[in-house]
Amino acid sequence: MTMQLTLLLTYITIIVGLIWARYRYFNVSTNSSRKGAYFYDPIVSVHIVATLYEFTQPNNPKVLVFLISALCYLMGTSLFVLSIRNADNLDFAFSDKVSNLVTTGTYALVRHPLYVSYALVWLGSTVLFNSFLLWITLAYLIAFYIFSAIKEERVIMNSEYSREYEDYCQDVGMFLPRIREWKN
Repeated sequence: MTMQLTLLLTYITIIVGLIWARYRYFNVSTNSSRKGAYFYDPIVSVHIVATLYEFTQPNNPKVLVFLISALCYLMGTSLFVLSIRNADNLDFAFSDKVSNLVTTGTYALVRHPLYVSYALVWLGSTVLFNSFLLWITLAYLIAFYIFSAIKEERVIMNSEYSREYEDYCQDVGMFLPRIREWKN
């Protein structure tokens, strides 16, 4: 099996899992979360279709590019699966409510592990094919995740969990682990 076919099968498996989770785990129950979905879902679809198209084109990635993409897929998928296991049901981006606060498991490493997991998968495809369209959709999706995370954190800070979340924010990075905490 070629490197590209291996990555294609891996990518399809990941995408099926992400789509399943999108509709199984993420609640779109408020007007603002529905609006967020209107802007998010089409761009994700474009990224997926563009990636699948690129897989059909003759492309022989360098071994290093293949390894970086495979590592992004592996890390993104692992983080995604572990994060879903930590959090039962989640509100989709831009939700105006806080149903619970999760600070254990992958959420003890970063405050938004699901956004990081998605970004890693999109990054893997973008690096693999170096397509202008994939770079544009990746930039949009990362901006969406940053904006969503900031909005979600504002909602949490105005909830009954504000004090606990403020303490949590001091110890855990938004998208990257705080290495200084590992030294202690």
